[in-house]
Amino acid sequence: MSASVTILYEDQRAHGNSFGLHTLVKACVHDALSGDRYRIEKMLADARPLKGVQNVLRACREELDLIAIDGRDVIAVIDNDAIRHHLKLPRMASHADVEQEIRKGCRAPDRLFIVLLVQNTESVLTAAAECDASLDPRRVERAVEHKDMLERDAIFLELSRERARMRRDCVLDKMPSLRTLIDLLVSKLRPAAGGTAPAKTAGTPKGKRTRRGGKP
Repeated sequence: MSASVTILYEDQRAHGNSFGLHTLVKACVHDALSGDRYRIEKMLADARPLKGVQNVLRACREELDLIAIDGRDVIAVIDNDAIRHHLKLPRMASHADVEQEIRKGCRAPDRLFIVLLVQNTESVLTAAAECDASLDPRRVERAVEHKDMLERDAIFLELSRERARMRRDCVLDKMPSLRTLIDLLVSKLRPAAGGTAPAKTAGTPKGKRTRRGGKP
C-alpha cells in the first residue's frame, strides 16, 4: 500500500532517513488507531522535511497539484511562532487569516490542510521534558536552545517507543495543536488502517483546529 497522505514539515532532517518528529507523529497515530503498525507506517511514508517555512509555502502554492495528483490530501505543518512574520501579516492575525494567506495561489486548495504547531517544534521537546522527569535537562537544552538535530531526533525516537505511550499522551495533553495533527491524520487513515476506533478524547480548544477552507 502506498502513502495515502503527504505531510510537509518546515523542519529539516538530521541525517539519512531519520526524522524524529515524524516518527513521533506515526507513533501517536498508531496509539489512536490500534491497527497494523506496518500498514499505518506505509500510509504515512510520504513525510517531507523541507528545511524552512518558505519551502513549505512554495510547495503549498506552486507544487500542490503535482503532490496531490493522485487525489491524496496534503497536510502542511507550520510553526505558529513566526509564520505571520513570513507572511507579512499582523502579529495578532488569526489562524484563519494565516490559512487564507497560505492558500493564495494554491493550485489544489481543496486537497490542502494546514496545522499550526503552537508554538513550534521546540515546544514539543519542552513538553516531552515536562512529561519525563528522567530526561537529562542538558539534552533538552542542546535540543531546544542549541537546535542540535541529532539530540532532537534521539529524544523524539525515545518518545516514540512502545513503552513510552503514557509520555506521548502527556505530550498531547500539553500540546493541543499536535493533537490536532494526530486527530486529522486519524480521521483520514482510519477507513483504510484496519484498526479499532480510538477512545474518545478531549476536544481541541476552540481556535486551535484548522480545517479546509480557512475556518478555525
